[in-house]
Amino acid sequence: MQLYYYHDAVGNFGDDLNPWLWRQLFPKPLETYFDDATLFIAIGSLLNHKIPEQPPKKIIFGSGYGYGDPPIVTDHWRFFCVRGPLTAQLLGLEKRLAICDSAILSRAVIAPAPSSANPVAFMPHHLTAKYDDWQSVCDALAIRYIDPGAPVAQTLAAIRTSSVLIAEAMHGAIIADALRVPWIPVRTRARIAEFKWHDWSLSLQIEHCFEWLPPAWKKTIDWEWKRRARPLAHAVARERLRWLARFGKRRLSRDAVFDAVYRRMRDAFQELIWAG
Repeated sequence: MQLYYYHDAVGNFGDDLNPWLWRQLFPKPLETYFDDATLFIAIGSLLNHKIPEQPPKKIIFGSGYGYGDPPIVTDHWRFFCVRGPLTAQLLGLEKRLAICDSAILSRAVIAPAPSSANPVAFMPHHLTAKYDDWQSVCDALAIRYIDPGAPVAQTLAAIRTSSVLIAEAMHGAIIADALRVPWIPVRTRARIAEFKWHDWSLSLQIEHCFEWLPPAWKKTIDWEWKRRARPLAHAVARERLRWLARFGKRRLSRDAVFDAVYRRMRDAFQELIWAG
């Protein structure tokens, strides 16, 4: 079985969870399950037209739709679970398959947050990190900046030891919820896909609504007017992030709901192991 996921050259936490997590959870090497003509499609918004036709067999475990055109599903595809009910409905799947994003299985190898007496943290979307200078904004507020391109283990430790995670990176919020760290969903740009956030939130019975956060452009921004407006933009960004850290509405799935979903995900994983 071959692991299929999106790989960003500078790193992207949600996607990079794939090689980190699955090689720890599978009791045998991943390659020994099923056969070489099978793709394992798990963490990420991967269910779209970009999935290669070859090899023909696909194992879907917790992935979701988010971008592009929906994939053409064939009889060679086997679904163990998908991210949420919106993905299941889009692909014409049974409701029982809409369990959750499979990144919540990180809970199997990482204990929940040890204490609430930790700093507030902010984690941008990986594309936002490319264009914005949130590191300096966070430094000015004594807020922990979590780089979405940092090594997975480092990011997991940072999320686990935060009191609240202000998250534009959806998998930052997913891991925070799994580790029982309250989180606040934000977006700085319209390109942050709302569908996938709704899809995952519905799986955990969370009402989704983004909080507003302005961009904080880097000095190297291309547009001249943005370079001139940068000091003002950073001042607004600082005040908004400060407000969110103090007064922003915290989200966290209910313990009973999360525990039930987590058990279903563990059961689905056991089914996957036995099937392979």
